[in-house]
Amino acid sequence: MKRTIIVLAALAASGLGLAACNGSSTSVPFNGGSAFATPLPTNPTTPAGSYVQIELLARPAVKEALENFNDHKTTNAVEPYAGAPADPLFAEIKSTEDTLRPPNSSLGTDYGAALQSVLYPNEIAVNLGSTTNASYLGVETGGATGGTFGGRDLGDDVINISLGALFGNTLSKLGVQKDDGEENACISQQNTPQRASQAKIAAFPYLSAPH
Repeated sequence: MKRTIIVLAALAASGLGLAACNGSSTSVPFNGGSAFATPLPTNPTTPAGSYVQIELLARPAVKEALENFNDHKTTNAVEPYAGAPADPLFAEIKSTEDTLRPPNSSLGTDYGAALQSVLYPNEIAVNLGSTTNASYLGVETGGATGGTFGGRDLGDDVINISLGALFGNTLSKLGVQKDDGEENACISQQNTPQRASQAKIAAFPYLSAPH
């Protein structure tokens, strides 16, 4: 008798496992309603999902350096091209940069406006028709950063490129703006050199382990 109970219990467990794998949602008792019958569980109802955006950070250092901290939550929840007033980033790129590097009419410089045209919307653009190598801000600068494909290459030091544009002479070197003499060497680079020992490889993660 004990052997029979054990066998029946094992079969019941096996039946449940098979039903769970094939996704059946029908409740069927095992062994015709015997004392060991166990109805199969029904699949839970899938709740209607909703997409909730909690972060928007396509361009490293841009929001952190140029946006009012209290506005981060607002811009994290909007589309990158929402525009004002839903997205205050566009206006704050210029207002913050103007405080650091005011427009100079005699030189014909307006770094804030130039950065608006390059750094907004907050997304990384690529030109799929280009045959050049990937280069950060390549589309926005017409290839001045190394190629017209855009995106970002594994070797691009994105933070240094961004800080150089905000506080250094990157834009003047690219011919986007004249040199206004307002560079700040302390904050125009992150001062953390890339690991020269990391080489590009063909397989993911496409960079060798640093050593």
